[in-house]
Amino acid sequence: MNPPVFQGPHFTTWTTLYTALGATLYWSRTGRDKLKVYVLSALLDTLRVPNGRWRHAFEFTVFIVFGCLVGIGIASPTTVAQAITAGFAWTGFVAKKG
Repeated sequence: MNPPVFQGPHFTTWTTLYTALGATLYWSRTGRDKLKVYVLSALLDTLRVPNGRWRHAFEFTVFIVFGCLVGIGIASPTTVAQAITAGFAWTGFVAKKG
C-alpha cells in the first residue's frame, strides 16, 4: 500500500505549547508596534475597531495561533528545541514588520 501523498501536521499539547512559546518570545522581542499579522491590522482598522486592551489581546492571540499553525504545519517539530524554533522562526518569517 502506498503512503498518503499529503500528510497533515501532527498537533500535540506539548508541541503546540512550545511552538506558542516561541511565537510569544518573538512577539515579546519585537513588540506590537513593529509586528503585524498580515491583513489583520488593516481589517481591524477598516472595521474601526479602536486601539485598546481588547484589540491588542485579539491581535496577540491571532499572532500566536498563526505562529502555531504555520510553525507546526511547516516544521513538524519533534523536540522542544525544534518546537520553540518553529514558533520563533516561522512566525518571524511570515509576519509583517512595519
